[in-house]
Amino acid sequence: MKKILVLIIIAAAGYFAYQNFIVGKQSEETGQVRALAGDFAAIKQQLAQAERSAGATGMDTTSEANSAMGAAEALLKTLQELQGGLGEEEALQEAEELEAEIRAFLNRE
Repeated sequence: MKKILVLIIIAAAGYFAYQNFIVGKQSEETGQVRALAGDFAAIKQQLAQAERSAGATGMDTTSEANSAMGAAEALLKTLQELQGGLGEEEALQEAEELEAEIRAFLNRE
């Protein structure tokens, strides 16, 4: 039991250090772009889940797929609005890469 407690404490300390020293170094602009990238990953997961459900059960999951596509379009619009205010080169590059990825996702139909 003590070993598990020590392991949990070490893991928590490692997570805390990672958050403060690695993640904390990114700028606010880069953080905003990465947050949108996280949202996009969730959208892709939602669509993949809808496709799996349709394949496994044969049920119509068109509304779930359409919902994911609509969310991706809204995210693209939000990203484009954010890009207008970005001044940091790293954030701009990440935003452009994310925009290209979202456009490819929307055009894959």
